Order: sequence, then structure tokens, then C-alpha cells
Amino acid sequence: MTGLNPRHLKYLQVIAETGSLLAAAKALNIAQPSLSVSISRMEDIVGEKLMDRGRHGAVLTKAGQILVRHAEGLDNALENALAEVRLSSLGFSGPMVVGGTPLATASIIPEILSKLVPDFMPIRCDIVEAYDEDLIKSLLNNEIDVVISSMRADVLEMNGIGLIASEPLFSAQTSAVVRRGHPFAFEKTLSLRDLQDALWVLPPRGSIIRTLIDSGFTVAGIPVPRNLIEAAPFGVLKEIVKQTDGVTILSDQIVRTELAEGSLITVPLAERMTPRVFGIHRLKSREPSPVANRFIEIARFIGADLK
Repeated sequence: MTGLNPRHLKYLQVIAETGSLLAAAKALNIAQPSLSVSISRMEDIVGEKLMDRGRHGAVLTKAGQILVRHAEGLDNALENALAEVRLSSLGFSGPMVVGGTPLATASIIPEILSKLVPDFMPIRCDIVEAYDEDLIKSLLNNEIDVVISSMRADVLEMNGIGLIASEPLFSAQTSAVVRRGHPFAFEKTLSLRDLQDALWVLPPRGSIIRTLIDSGFTVAGIPVPRNLIEAAPFGVLKEIVKQTDGVTILSDQIVRTELAEGSLITVPLAERMTPRVFGIHRLKSREPSPVANRFIEIARFIGADLK
């Protein structure tokens, strides 16, 4: 069976952008009958209908949308290749785009870079912070080289089953966090009920960790605190906890530096929250660059120390 023609994938991409075969044919500077034949050939190869045609234009089917997503990924891959060649000619390592959830960008990613950068100077590296779903979509579109995010099966299976190589790095355990010298800092354990009337400093609603925290209150039969400061990013949140009598719930990984220097203290919670497993993800079909390969190696080393 003949494989898909990248040029025909581009045709489908333009149809999706313009919304009709006529407009797409004009944009591509080809005859509409030729465009229709190309789409029919693609449908024969795929064995699926790629679009629904009507009086109001052309609407892609689910199969068509999948192909367009991969067409966009091909465009990004070619741009990445060109950028790498240009940087290589100038003596630079990269470019490398690393994606991470807020927890990853506030903890393990800076530590990885501290060990990576000295061996790859000069370097071009971009860090993208987003939530799991958006990171995996960007990975599939060749917009990101390596992602560190949770190992949520629903996200991985829904977006990239069979396309993504994933491996676990560490589990994110959560504890109550307070400043050094806080009255709660001397407790062996704390319950959410003990903390009900405290000043809380929490990530904003909508974030994964905030959802977990709110569900912990719900399970304990306690309303979400009203005495509350919402703060993002984590750096701001931690500074507020350091300088107030506020209490927060964070992963131990996020406060590793503060724990080492003694400015923040963690106290185990009586209510055990399910730990989140974080892993590193990359496309199976894309061989990592030397700098990306080294990033993955260092991530494994640090992740083993966090387990």
C-alpha cells in the first residue's frame, strides 16, 4: 500500500484552515478537481472518510483532524531541524524545548539544567510551563522535545497512545508546609481539621494540586478554608508562607531547597493524599538530540535520588 504523501497532508491542513475545497484550492494555486482527487486518494490509503462536504464548506472528520495534527507536527519538525542546523553552525547546542508542569518547573527541571548547561555551553534552551494535557499535545505537535509531567494514564492514552515513550521519575508526596518557628512546626502530625481556622496559602483553583487539596477537604468533611490567600507561581507562594503564619500543602520536591536551608518546615498530614507519579516523556518516532539525550539521563539520575 502506498504511504501518505506529505504534500497531500499539507492540502488537508489548508482545507482545515480555509473551511472549503474551493478556498483551499485557491490558496494552494491548484485546480479544485485535482485537490478533490488528492483527498480521495488519501481516504483510500487511510480507509476512512477525512471530511464531510456540504453547502457550508468542508468539515474534517475525526480521522481528518488526526492527520492535520500530524501535518502540523511535520511542519514543526522541519522548523526544528533548520534551527538546529543554524545553531550548530554557530557553535551552539540546541535548540531544546523542555515542557513541565508547575511542580516540575519549580523543582526538578532547574536542578537538571544546573548539571546540563556547563557541558553544553553555549546553549539555546526554552522552558515551557503548562498543564499535563497541553504539554502532551505540544509534544505530539513537535513543539516540545522533552516533557516532565504526571504519568496520568488518561492524558497519555487519550492524546498519544503508542506514540509516546514514557518512564517514571519520582513520586510527589505532599505535606503541610510552614515557616521556621511557626507554632505548627513543632507538631509531629497535623490534620486538616487542626488547620481549619489557619491562614491558608494555596495554589489557584484549576491547578492539579489545588484540586487534590480541595478534594482532601471534601473527603474529610471540612469546607475549603475562607481565610485564604491564593498565589501563583510557587515561588511567590513559598515567599508568602516564609513571611506570614500561613500554611500550605505542597510536594516535598517543590520545597527541597527551603527544607535544606531551614526556612520552611514540613509536617506530615494525618490525611494521606494520593501521591502523584511524575515521569519524562518524548516522542518514540523522534531521536533525541545530544543535549536532549543528556537531559533525559540527568533526569533519570535525579529521579532515582527522589524515589
